[in-house]
Parts: sequence; C-alpha cells; structure tokens
Amino acid sequence: MDEYVYGVIDHCCSRDIFEIYDSLNIKRIDKDDPLLQGNDALYIRSYFGLEVVFIRDDLPYKYEKFILAHELGHAILNAEVNKAAYNSKLINKSKLEKQSDYFALRLLDISIHKDLHHRTNST
Repeated sequence: MDEYVYGVIDHCCSRDIFEIYDSLNIKRIDKDDPLLQGNDALYIRSYFGLEVVFIRDDLPYKYEKFILAHELGHAILNAEVNKAAYNSKLINKSKLEKQSDYFALRLLDISIHKDLHHRTNST
C-alpha cells in the first residue's frame, strides 16, 4: 500500500492534502450538508468520474486533514467504491476503512508508536 502513497506524492509533487486534492481535481465542499447524515465526511465518485468530498466545516484543522487524506485513500485504493462516509464513532471498522486510515497516516507522515499506550508501573 505504501507504493500508492508514494505514487500520489510523486504524481502531485506534494504531501500537502489540499494541494493533492487540487492536483487530482477532487472537489471539497466544506459545510455541514444534509448529505453527511451525521458523518464527518462523505466521498462521492459520480458516474462521470467527478469526485467530491463533503466535509463538516467545524472540524479542527489537523483532524480535517486526516479525514481528507482518509477519503483520498478510498478514491485511490478502492476504485470500485462510489460512496464512502467517515464516522469517528464507528469502533469496528471494515478492512476498507482500516486501509484508508493507514493510507492517511502514511500520506500525512503520522507515526503511531507501539509504546504510546504502554504504561510503566513504578513502585
């Protein structure tokens, strides 16, 4: 999957998610649209190949970037998917959702260390 991430970075000459969206002609609509149906974002690919991401307009900047990268993961990794929604409240995520999360983390160069949640007991 890393080859897809690096392919996007090479193709767009950027790691910036906003520049990547512009380069790939994926439209962002930042507003709390009824289409979201309570989700944070919604990716739609039309029959004509037009791609749009509806995303809530009240999200923290870093979270917005992650969600946009996640939705880009759907666009790149799952060409057969015409519609995907991001909902942070879902606990049991499907394989496609986990793949898109991984894609987003790699694209944004976010690393999660195994020892982050490791507690040391000092007595």
